[in-house]
Amino acid sequence: MLKNYGIILCLIFSLVACANNPIRSYKNDSDKMLTAINNNYSNSFIESAVYGNPKEPDILFYLEYGTYMRLVSQYSSSDIQLAKAQKIVDVWVNSWKNTTSGAIASTATQMLVNDSATDYEPKGYEKTMINTYRALDHVDNNNWQNARIEIKRMYETEQAIANYNQAMYMKAQAEAQENSKNANASSLNKQILQKYNFSDINTPQVLALKNSYQSAFSHYLAGFVFEALGEPSLSRPGYLKSGQLAPFNTLTQQSITNLDNGNTTKNGYADILIIQEIGHAPQIKSHEIHIPFSVPIGGQNCVTNINLFFPTLVPDTYNTTDVTYQIDGQNQNQELFTDFNLMAARNLHDIMPHLIARNIAAAIRNISTSAASCSAGGSIGGILNVTSMIAGALLDHADERAWVLLPSKVYLNRVQLPLGKHTFSIVVNGRIYTQTINLNSSYQVIDMRIMDNKFFLNTQKI
Repeated sequence: MLKNYGIILCLIFSLVACANNPIRSYKNDSDKMLTAINNNYSNSFIESAVYGNPKEPDILFYLEYGTYMRLVSQYSSSDIQLAKAQKIVDVWVNSWKNTTSGAIASTATQMLVNDSATDYEPKGYEKTMINTYRALDHVDNNNWQNARIEIKRMYETEQAIANYNQAMYMKAQAEAQENSKNANASSLNKQILQKYNFSDINTPQVLALKNSYQSAFSHYLAGFVFEALGEPSLSRPGYLKSGQLAPFNTLTQQSITNLDNGNTTKNGYADILIIQEIGHAPQIKSHEIHIPFSVPIGGQNCVTNINLFFPTLVPDTYNTTDVTYQIDGQNQNQELFTDFNLMAARNLHDIMPHLIARNIAAAIRNISTSAASCSAGGSIGGILNVTSMIAGALLDHADERAWVLLPSKVYLNRVQLPLGKHTFSIVVNGRIYTQTINLNSSYQVIDMRIMDNKFFLNTQKI
């Protein structure tokens, strides 16, 4: 038996040495990345700060570094990185876009170890935001047709996610029914429901979201891109969906009304979509729950402590609201379209049944190990118990990975201004930023980002 536990420990330490290290703290990695950006380090340093710049970059590297390249207006470089991430996601999308029985990432390792031991699969809203940012990169490079392609891809991705979510819902129901037949699993499930704080993922605002993958921002952008291309029949559905996802925004309804009435951009004017992105998306921290459990051995109870691990969201608390800006000295109004804090919480709410099932499976594994150590007794039992404790400490850990450089919130505004040069100004944390913007086409996009004490402004290349 000791030999078997030695093999288990060898397996554990070999996993730790892998690229998908199950005990690696992605929260710590993203802290370093955010600090590096905030301190205005060089591009090469930022690249190395993005999750350590692994020798074989994973999808999170492509997402984070692609976003950073966009922040510094390197649109082509941004698209190259995001395209690499898209290529990985496309394999998943193609298996789900026309069916509810597509390829499911192997959960055997996840159930034995934890989610961090497998390749990262972006969350639903992260998958669709790849298309959104690629569309913006293309618009900023004045390639509206490629932006159109990305919007159509976003629709395909959303359909794949809907099919996948339906399959996962059925799977979660089956897992819950199976666990209800197991006394240990039922007991663990009851204690999880009592001890885990569900309040952050069950707020009225979170539950009001239709899902965790469609954003009003992305769909308004879709309507704007199709309108710029002269395709009102495709533009209107984009605005309509945006209105359904953010029903209290007046901008969306006004855009639909203008489209229906044929109120297009006046000659000599530019119709500008102004995007203000605030902060960064929530980070994730592994949270431990302790559950005492009694294992019956030879007529006696061996009490052991079962540790379960769930992800908790760590929102950006530095930049929390929009910042007023001016164009030619005139204050501009804007409306909140997408809150990624809420989308992340809704995603966690939706996958919680899977997380509970994973933790129950891990707990039952640990209960079996504890039972073996109690049964062995003496020094051997002590060795097995220590082995169990080491294994639990290494193997049981909530997945902390997330696309952190997404914003926390996105605000939109739309104005028409005469073609030519205009002055854009904004005050961020006491510092005044002023830049001349050149309007030279009927439809243009301005995208700004405020993150800690940093301000980035993205405009289309002339």
